[in-house]
Amino acid sequence: MRLNLPDQLKRAPAPRRADFAGYVADLRKSPERDDVVVYFDLDRTLISGYSITALALEALWSGYLSPRQVLTHAGIFLGYGLGRVDYHDLLTSTVQSLIGLPEEEMIELGQNAFDNRLAPLIFDEARILIDVHKEKGHEVVMMTSATRYQAEPVAHDLGIDNLCCTELEIVAGRLSGIAQPCYGESKRIAAVRYAFDRQVALDNAFFYSDSCEDLPLLEAVGRPVAANAKSTLAKVAEAKGWTQLAFVTQGESRPIAA
Repeated sequence: MRLNLPDQLKRAPAPRRADFAGYVADLRKSPERDDVVVYFDLDRTLISGYSITALALEALWSGYLSPRQVLTHAGIFLGYGLGRVDYHDLLTSTVQSLIGLPEEEMIELGQNAFDNRLAPLIFDEARILIDVHKEKGHEVVMMTSATRYQAEPVAHDLGIDNLCCTELEIVAGRLSGIAQPCYGESKRIAAVRYAFDRQVALDNAFFYSDSCEDLPLLEAVGRPVAANAKSTLAKVAEAKGWTQLAFVTQGESRPIAA
């Protein structure tokens, strides 16, 4: 069903809170289509929590960050969670602390962060949704402000072949400290470019996200879904009549090594 957002606001529709089983059942009944793109946010949508925290903890225990740097990051993470620090400050702080790190070590760090910390945080409901969308012929894309080093291991584990993310500049094989964010409006632009390249319409696209930071893209797609929504997004979703889902089960579909 295509959503006309201006008309929805005029009619002040009732909330569309869906139980997960019912939502999946309806999705399975829908016709197969190969012209549908499904975008998934990563943090608090596919996983419980933030992948940047796992990366920072892994960097500490691996010796890439000093305890002082971790304490600094802890304050920034807390401020970000409380809405007192914006995404760009968080990204800048993290990237600056890793300047000069060889890319191969960054890849290893990201994989270790996944194996040791992120794998158990993947929502089973997210796995189910991804599988059902793929069964319907939809193209699934992870669309995240996380870096490739955080996101790629999660995408691989979930069977997601397409990734749009924050990219870190590599010079002579090492991190330069410069980042190209995929966040807010730039995330919407990336999604528009992706759809254009594949000659599909955003009117038919899904986007699952938890945060108002993703409103530019949520408002651009035809099927926005507030997944594990923060209170601010939940209010917007209720006002606009967007579907709301809550994921609660983590790590049961994939055995995790001790």
